Parts: sequence; C-alpha cells; structure tokens
Amino acid sequence: MQGQQNSLGLARVVKRTALTFTAYATVVASGFMIGIGGTASTAGPLGMLSYWLVGGISTFATAFVFAELATMFPKSGGIWEYTKQVFGIESPISYMVGWMYWFALLFGLNCEIVSAGYYTNWLFPQIPQWVGGLVVVIIFLALNYRGIQLSSLVEAGFGVILITSFATFVIFGLFNINPALYRDFAPNGTVLPFLKTLPYVVIAFCGFEIVTTMAEESVNPEKDIPKALIGAATFLTVLFGSFSTVVFGLVPWSEWSLYTSTNAPLLSIGSAVLGGAGILWLSVQSYAGSLSTINGGVIGQVRMLYAMAREGWFPQSFTRLHPKNRVPEVPLWITGASMVIISLLPMVSNTAWTWAAFLGVFGYALIYMMAAILLIYLRVKRSDLHRPFKCPLYPITPLVVIVVFGLTLFYSGAQINIVGTAWAIVGILIYFIVGKPLRHKLIREQQTGTTKTLNQ
Repeated sequence: MQGQQNSLGLARVVKRTALTFTAYATVVASGFMIGIGGTASTAGPLGMLSYWLVGGISTFATAFVFAELATMFPKSGGIWEYTKQVFGIESPISYMVGWMYWFALLFGLNCEIVSAGYYTNWLFPQIPQWVGGLVVVIIFLALNYRGIQLSSLVEAGFGVILITSFATFVIFGLFNINPALYRDFAPNGTVLPFLKTLPYVVIAFCGFEIVTTMAEESVNPEKDIPKALIGAATFLTVLFGSFSTVVFGLVPWSEWSLYTSTNAPLLSIGSAVLGGAGILWLSVQSYAGSLSTINGGVIGQVRMLYAMAREGWFPQSFTRLHPKNRVPEVPLWITGASMVIISLLPMVSNTAWTWAAFLGVFGYALIYMMAAILLIYLRVKRSDLHRPFKCPLYPITPLVVIVVFGLTLFYSGAQINIVGTAWAIVGILIYFIVGKPLRHKLIREQQTGTTKTLNQ
C-alpha cells in the first residue's frame, strides 16, 4: 500500500476528489425512488419544492455542521469521535451515538443490496433477487478488502457515471416536459402535505457525511473534508431538485403508484417514458447508484466498528489491520455478515427492505441532530478549540438541522419510531453487558502493560 500511514496504522491515501465523489455517490441510489413515490402521493408536484428547499437547505446545513466537527477532530469514527470529545469516552451517550450511527449505516445503506438484486431480477427474471444481492455482497467485500484507495477510486468512478447519466436524463427531460402536469400543483393542500414529505425527501439525501469516517485516511482532512461535504451537498441538491422537477413534468403524479409499487420503479418509469433506450439508460444509472451506496456503506460501517473497538467497546480483534492493505479485517467480515442478512429481507416480507431504509432515516435524523447539538455545545463551552473550518451563519445553521430532522422524526410515524427506539434499547443493553466489560478489560491491560499489539 502506497501512501503515508498515520500513527494508528491507517494509510493516508484518499485525496479530495475521491472524498467528494464518495460523499456524493454514496447517497445517489434507490432512496430517491423510494421517497419520490411517497412525495408524489402526499403532496403532488408540490413535493419537488421539498427537494429544492428542505432537501437542499438541510443538506447544506448538515454539511457545514459536520465540516466544522470533522476538522476539529479528524479521526476515524466521525460522529462517535465528536460525541466522545464532549461527553467522554466512558459515557453511555457516546456509546449510543456510535451504536445508532452504525444502525443508520446498517439499514439505510445496506438496503441497496436488495435494490441491486431487484434490478437484476427485473432485467433477468431467471435470476432470483437474493442471488443478485449475494453476488453484489461478495464483490464489494473483495473490493474493500483490497484497501481504501481502491474502494474510494471505484466510488469516484461511480460518481462520474451518476453525474453523467443524471445530467443527460435531466437535459433530455427538459425538452419533453408537459407543462400541463404542473397545473394541479398542490392537490392535497400546502403546509401539512409539504411537512409530511420530509421523511420521503430526507431518505434521498442521507449518508453523504460518510467521508468524515475516513478522516484518518485523508491526505489533508482539514481542507479536503469540508470541500468534499459542501461539494456533495451542491451536487445532491441540484441533482434531486432538477430530477424531481423533470420527472413530475414527464409522469402525472396520480400515476406514480403504478411505478413505485414495482420492485424497480426507476426502470419501470424509464420503460414507460423512454422505451428500450430508457431501460438501458436507467439500468446503468440504477445499478451505479445502488452499487456506489453499498460500497460507501461498507467503508463507513467498517470504520465505525474499528474506531469503537480501538477504544475497547468491541473485542480487540476488531482492531487488527491487514498487514498490507491496512484494512480492519474483522469489522469487514462482520459488515459482510450483516449485508447478507439484509439482502435476504425480501424473503421475509416484500416491504421489509423499505422498512429498513426508513429505519435508516430514523438513525440518520438522530445523528444529524446530535451533531448540531455538539457543535452548539462546543462553540459555547470550548470556544478555545482550533477550528480550521467554521460553520457559517451560526447558530442558525445547527438550529435548522435540529428543526428539520426533528420534524422528520415526527412525521416518520409511530411504527418507525417505536422500532428505532427498540434498537436503541438493545444498544443500551449491549453497552452494559458487552461494552463496559470489554472497555474495562482493555484499561486493565493497558495499566499492566499486557495489551497485545495486533498491528505491526
């Protein structure tokens, strides 16, 4: 592995371009198509304003918040590291934030494995959905085993494909829009339907902060991570805003249920609107979106488990790095096992995987709100800390994050919130039953000088 290694053994090889495309490409996937169907049925064409306004403003605000925190504490683990700096490493709050972020990555990003399987089955009915999903799991485990430099470069490649395909679709669509489809702009009202679109819109934007978990592998995190986050926020706002605007002008909002009820809604729309060319075109786009999100999910989950294990909250075997590739090996295999489980969810229920996606939104909303709270606390209590990047329009910016994602949780529905809370309770139990004993064991070994060195 070429590149400088930091004191903890991870290789500093990821440059700004790769970070930007990783942030962007991790997000662009079926979450948009899952969400836009709900947006259409809830608010009609008014929903496209949600992507421009709510999605855009909240994403930029979140990017600014994470940019300040990530440059203050440029370590693997992202939000868990920031929480630890405020509440302390022993605090159950710190542990729970790490647990819930892993939860968000687990459900919010791994559901794309199911999407990839469905796309394969839609195009090739003889291949079962679970087979397509399992093949994807194997490919991306092997890719990430080779190291962060290769996996981030592949993510950048997906980013180029996605930008090109989405831009082409939007340009083509602009010349084929039917203005009459916008006339019934707010068929269900304005304020309440607009607010109810929040969970459907947010699901499209979640996940771009994944690059903060790569801070220890970034060549220049203090400069590159803020630019990657802000660049991704710009891409995503323009992308989802323009794409939703075009699609609402191509397909009557009242007919969206015909497409979103299928397992591959984007391909169904492409087939109906553009024919065979649309299937080919959007197949590439759909696959690239799902695969890039899966790859980003692996990157984030592995580094989250590694960062927490390094402090003793998981077995020390989780901290072992591959001697050449400098990849946390055990977290990678744990992540692979979770991916296999998620890929099989459709065998339990046809709606289980969409539930998983919205559970991811629950986790992300909590994490983004926590990041905003941490930033406010650190501005008030630790104004002396060095801040290479300062969040603009403070305190308005973090307050926007808290309000938007608080409303997102409220309008997600009781069932999602109950299941998400139950997962949090499981995390609390693991903290006391598994985490604390392992943490205390590591402390004793460090005090007696018996800690084993796993990475040479």
